[in-house]
Amino acid sequence: MSYENQTAAAVSTPDQKVKALVVTAFFAAITYLGIQVFRIPMPAAVGTPFVHFGHIFVVMGVLLQGGKRGAVSGTLGLIIFDLLNGFAAEIPQVFAETVVKALITGAVFALLMKKNNGDRRKEYPAAMISAFVYAVVHVLIEFIAGTIKMVVMGSGVTAAMAGSLASIPAVLINAGFMLIAVAILYQPVSAVYKKMM
Repeated sequence: MSYENQTAAAVSTPDQKVKALVVTAFFAAITYLGIQVFRIPMPAAVGTPFVHFGHIFVVMGVLLQGGKRGAVSGTLGLIIFDLLNGFAAEIPQVFAETVVKALITGAVFALLMKKNNGDRRKEYPAAMISAFVYAVVHVLIEFIAGTIKMVVMGSGVTAAMAGSLASIPAVLINAGFMLIAVAILYQPVSAVYKKMM
């Protein structure tokens, strides 16, 4: 049985459905709190990036719940933050980006777990590879979105790409921060999650 199917099968009884809903809500809440409570603004040519804990919990939610439910919890947490902090104009981009990143990351993790035949000894490396994929996709999407924003505001394509590239160090710091935190948190949080579910 594939990792995604195991995750879906674990949510078959009414009790498990309630647990799954509670866990999804929990990940949405800690994603929101991860940004609301801890954020350090970074200088950038495009947007207002800041280092925060939000992506850590989006990725943890994807790895533990699967891509679809992780996309729901991550998107909800990030959108709630945007709504309550004056970033409502960013919601369509945040929604699309988070869904894409979560589904890709979840699919990579499920594929690696299937390839490993569910071998739990290979789960941690698979989780780290998947988190790295999330980081790479995050950087690429931010670069592309930043370029498009600047072109829409009237910049030439070359100037827009240069401006977007100037904002990438903040995105890279956030991605690196997320990778380190997931590397530390994945095994203990995964163990607790498996006992609960």
